[in-house]
Amino acid sequence: MKHYRINKLTKADGIIIKKKDILATSDAAAVQHAAADDDCPVCDVLRDGKRVGSVL
Repeated sequence: MKHYRINKLTKADGIIIKKKDILATSDAAAVQHAAADDDCPVCDVLRDGKRVGSVL
């Protein structure tokens, strides 16, 4: 399991409103988790401080 941070944004490349930490087995699983979250209409998914995916 790897540690990921999901940043909820106001808009694409916008201001961070909320941060959430999750554990996932892969980058794709973390992005899929963010996409399924009702609280995440626009989010960035980061691993080790680098963006690995986005939900728009």
